Amino acid sequence: MNQIELFVALNALLAGFPPILWMSLSLLGTGWAVFSLLFPSIILNPRLFYAVALTALIAGGFSRAIKLAVAAPRPPAILEPGSFNLLGDALHANAMPSGHTITAFAAVTVLIATSPPARRFIFAPLFLLAVGVGLSRVAIGVHWVEDVLVGSIIGLLSGVLGARLAWKLPKKILEPGCFWLKLLSVWGLVCVYILLTQKLDFKENQVLQWALAGLVGAAFLIFWFRVVADRVGR
Repeated sequence: MNQIELFVALNALLAGFPPILWMSLSLLGTGWAVFSLLFPSIILNPRLFYAVALTALIAGGFSRAIKLAVAAPRPPAILEPGSFNLLGDALHANAMPSGHTITAFAAVTVLIATSPPARRFIFAPLFLLAVGVGLSRVAIGVHWVEDVLVGSIIGLLSGVLGARLAWKLPKKILEPGCFWLKLLSVWGLVCVYILLTQKLDFKENQVLQWALAGLVGAAFLIFWFRVVADRVGR
């Protein structure tokens, strides 16, 4: 079975599930959605927060470099319309690798790698969610199976590298009043703006985007409340 036959067969199989499932999973593969879900770590686990930022740079670099180097066409650029299930816009270029899959696997990997060893098993099942994100890209009709497989490998590698770098950070920059944490927290406001005003993959995800924006907004306010309270208390 070649690449096209494998894609068509899996795409047809996944079409048996409700479209909203794949739309929602696809959202969880966007950088803004993942960042919003992990943003509370700025309060709960600052090392993870730094690891997320580092991993984003690494994963983004890998993804962009490979996409430009390979320049592979996506299914809609090759297959006849109607010969496969397509949800949303018909994307044509930069298939390899799947950026959504990279993001999902990188996020789960960095979450596990920055957690205490005794707690890592708690987050291990989240890899099933990452697999779901990868499958959503095939179900939607915008990525080949190979794009997803390569994306998962890059995501795992990026997460490990990001976590290793984060573990080398000095403890003094993990304090709430640290300049770098306060600077990076501003991305929370950018994230809220994006989630409230932009369509991430599908308009059907708008309600979920609003919920994620609320999560980031609440974490941002708590973080700065603690910063101010710490300064006043000195």
